[in-house]
Amino acid sequence: MNTVKKAVEHFIWKLDPKNNQWDATENDIKSLKEIVKFVEHKHEQQYNNNQLFAKLYITFYGELIKYYNATVFDKEPQKALHQILDTSIETLIQKFLDKANLQEQTIKHSTKNGFKHPKQVDTSDIEPGAIAMTYAEAKENLTTMINLALNQYEK
Repeated sequence: MNTVKKAVEHFIWKLDPKNNQWDATENDIKSLKEIVKFVEHKHEQQYNNNQLFAKLYITFYGELIKYYNATVFDKEPQKALHQILDTSIETLIQKFLDKANLQEQTIKHSTKNGFKHPKQVDTSDIEPGAIAMTYAEAKENLTTMINLALNQYEK
């Protein structure tokens, strides 16, 4: 069984007198109903306890639907989102750091050159592999920003 829901559905099917799979007692039926009630409550509580995560998930999922030109019935946006959630925090910090360092170079370069024909652009200011921020600095800054957001928006 992949999920608790499927396991419960399996027992509901077995307990249904029409399927003649298992002679259930009244106690069996009561027990199963309690399990179903517990699982439903746990799912609702989990959702309510993670509203900030839910907001980001919903927003980013909508952006991915737009990016992939998809609908909620397409699997690609959800797969992309789940791939991010499955990635280690260290890898995500490193990817953020790479983007931040590249962005720093890009801003400096575009400020210096403005809008010029590509043949007139001076690229002497571009330092391959230049680092505007270290991994430790990125991790510390992101941790602080995340904690500030959690403290500000948590109910």
